[in-house]
Amino acid sequence: MHRKSAIRPVKQIYSGNRIDLPETAGIYAFWWIGQKSQLLAANRHIVLKGPGGIPVDVEYQDWWPEELAYPCLYVGKSTNIRRRFSLHIKRGSTERLHPPHPQNWKATPNTTSCQLRWGIEHIFPDAEAPLSIIAESVGFSFRTDFAENAIAERFFEEDRLVGIWRPWFNIDSER
Repeated sequence: MHRKSAIRPVKQIYSGNRIDLPETAGIYAFWWIGQKSQLLAANRHIVLKGPGGIPVDVEYQDWWPEELAYPCLYVGKSTNIRRRFSLHIKRGSTERLHPPHPQNWKATPNTTSCQLRWGIEHIFPDAEAPLSIIAESVGFSFRTDFAENAIAERFFEEDRLVGIWRPWFNIDSER
């Protein structure tokens, strides 16, 4: 999943209403395949609501393992890879869905399923066309080969990959 050969540019996955992904369960990852310098020059601070509602400032860092072909942005699991990809991208909404907050507070996501779109809009607060950033600079990979005890294995694999790949948009506050 983390090798260049497994990561497809988002713009190659969809054409019109067609999404070239399986409608099967699995785990997936979104990757920054654009210039790493552009990603690292982005807004890398976010303020999360911590325990007791106390603000917690988090800085997204260049902490990805060297063996990754690209920086990982988000890791997830789903019962339908194609549908979940579509919910993350929200192609029907070309304008911003999440207005930037002047103090970098985490915006309330448009839906609970659009973490990638929300994350891109947060780190690029001045971007008027977030879909073009996603189409040009984000890649996608997935695995569906979970045969025995698949629900449990997907759960554990997602947690393992979040811990190893350290994706920015998986970070949330502790409660």
